Amino acid sequence: MTLKILLPALLLLPTYAVAVGDQPAPPTALSAIAIDSASGKVLWSKDPNSPRYPASTTKIMTGLLLAEHCKPDDVIVAPWDVALVRESSMHLRPKERVKAKDMLTAIMLRSANDGCYAVAVHLAGSVDKFSAMMNERARQIGCTGTNFHNPNGLNDPQHFTTAHDLALIGREAMKNPLFASVVKTYKTKIERSVNTKDQWMVNHDKLLRKDPTRDGIKTGWTVPAGKCFVGSTTREGWRAITVVLKAKDWQKDTDDLTNWIYARYGRRDRFEAGQIVGDLPVIGGTQTTIAAAPERAAYNLVVRGSAADATHHEIVPEPNLTAPITRGQKVGELRLTDADGFEQMIPLLAQADVPVTTLAKVSRSTGGNSGLWIGGTMLFGAMALRSRGRRRSYRAI
Repeated sequence: MTLKILLPALLLLPTYAVAVGDQPAPPTALSAIAIDSASGKVLWSKDPNSPRYPASTTKIMTGLLLAEHCKPDDVIVAPWDVALVRESSMHLRPKERVKAKDMLTAIMLRSANDGCYAVAVHLAGSVDKFSAMMNERARQIGCTGTNFHNPNGLNDPQHFTTAHDLALIGREAMKNPLFASVVKTYKTKIERSVNTKDQWMVNHDKLLRKDPTRDGIKTGWTVPAGKCFVGSTTREGWRAITVVLKAKDWQKDTDDLTNWIYARYGRRDRFEAGQIVGDLPVIGGTQTTIAAAPERAAYNLVVRGSAADATHHEIVPEPNLTAPITRGQKVGELRLTDADGFEQMIPLLAQADVPVTTLAKVSRSTGGNSGLWIGGTMLFGAMALRSRGRRRSYRAI
């Protein structure tokens, strides 16, 4: 399959006044991007939607699916043909047993191709079926220019992605606590049932040792793909995801891009997590409204020193919000629009329980025919009162 451009350029840079430092140092990478992890807003990009070979950055999706579908102590058994998988390896032996967290560690730190194969067989039964899982998850995340054809990134004309898609995948993966804790680890020892002389896993991400604000994610390299890196950095209370593909110097490109976006953009807080932003209407509850607060801190990024700090927010309630409601349940969204017109939707959560009213409960149990139930109850009550009156009159005679 011949690679060709699948989409037009994702985003033009905002029209700020051009000044020294308004652009990062030109990267050696053919494609590069930086996004805000919380909102997904693109902060800078270079050819972000051209299809590229991802090499071992593929393993971000493999690791995410492993973290989502397995408990840390679940055991993965290496297939009988695992030794046939070539290149970067944890030297799995056939039928070797490794816990899911340790397998994730080997995949993300050592870039174990044989570990990826074992995961694919464990979760889906075959590489083809696991590739289908990968592609479906990519679509759920919002990827539009990706086609995975294997779990490890070994070169394949049918296996490609884009810088923007990889940023979205990295952003989603870092939401998973197990995944995030593993990729931030530089060196650790795993447990394994057979090859006990090969237990130490060392991260290929050398930036972790140079900068404590780095959160890791994944390196990659093949001759056709060049040097690739998907990285996460957290500074000043916000996380950025960066991607460089087919780079000559992935470390310098990543450093230049990361330092530039944090020098250029600052965080402006709008609402704190748990801060009540409004009361939403409730149907059939013991109270008619419920207080709602954002699931996470609501902020936007602005160019430092810029007067363009205008923002707008709007509360969007869930349609026909009906009791019972449980504290922490999603009851709407907060739409936050920044000065560039970029919108982010932040879930709003109920801040209390709202039980259903007795009348509404009975109405539901009678199929919603509350009028019939009320009328029948009133008629029965009137007949009972009339009967008691007759009994009293009879006894008085």
